Amino acid sequence: MRFLIPFILLVNFVYAQTNIVVSILPQQTFVEKIGADKINVVAMVTPGSNPHSYEPKPSQMVHISKADIYFPIGFGFEDTWLEKFANQNKNMKFVEMTKDIKRIMMKKHNHHHGDKHNEHDSHEHKKHKEHAHHDEHDEHDEHDEHKEEVKYKEDPHTWTSPQNVKIMAKNIYDTLVEIDASNKDYYLNNYNNFLEEINQTDKKIKEIFSKIPKDSKFMVFHPAWGYFAKDYNLVQFPIEVEGKEPKPKMLKRIIEEAKKENIKAIFTQSEFSDKSAKVIADELKIKVIKETPLATNWSKNLIHVANTIANNK
Repeated sequence: MRFLIPFILLVNFVYAQTNIVVSILPQQTFVEKIGADKINVVAMVTPGSNPHSYEPKPSQMVHISKADIYFPIGFGFEDTWLEKFANQNKNMKFVEMTKDIKRIMMKKHNHHHGDKHNEHDSHEHKKHKEHAHHDEHDEHDEHDEHKEEVKYKEDPHTWTSPQNVKIMAKNIYDTLVEIDASNKDYYLNNYNNFLEEINQTDKKIKEIFSKIPKDSKFMVFHPAWGYFAKDYNLVQFPIEVEGKEPKPKMLKRIIEEAKKENIKAIFTQSEFSDKSAKVIADELKIKVIKETPLATNWSKNLIHVANTIANNK
């Protein structure tokens, strides 16, 4: 009997899992690919919820209190909640999954022109900040006949790029090895397998887009596909930015440009209103296609989006 208690403690130690919390479902998929049965991971933002303004449920705060690691991703709700999470669990480690990813910038509005790869990467954003007055003046004079102010923010939808997911995978691997070095070989094997899956996903998408023109445009309600567009030389044409519906005058301009660009379909998300998308679709006699970058099956989702864009050109 005296051996029973030490044995139970040993079993609990051997099978102890690292508790991890992430912000969105794709992150959960990435962590599970590498950590597998050595970790327990939950996502904060539930399916169909807006990740920019999400409020965690009390039951989710229980996961926070037990977590060893939290991986933020850069969505708006984190600005309010990360500090609260830290206060809830002072032993929880925050790790930047997106470390070393080159960020691109999102326009806060300006629907008058297509948003090629979100048009500004981090280098251009720095230049924009250094010459803010001059650049804004040029932007207004050259591109915006209505003299509307153009602002920029970092695009948080980093995981829509397979190249970015490779960087995330490395950051996840390094973190798990740091916290659980005894299982390094296990994590390394899973990491290498996941890299191969990412490479195959990228290869498949490139094959799908090989027959469509470079800089092909696709219309979206919410501009969540900037990194995807950048990876595959596409142009994302957003209807709204930051969840706001366009006003009637802006909507008219969007419809005019969509006609000119021969847009064939509009991508919307269940997380956002699609009222404006339906107005545009009705006017242009085109399809409204429900897609979300927040799908759990990251690889299958990107390939499906690629097929949809290619088939509607």
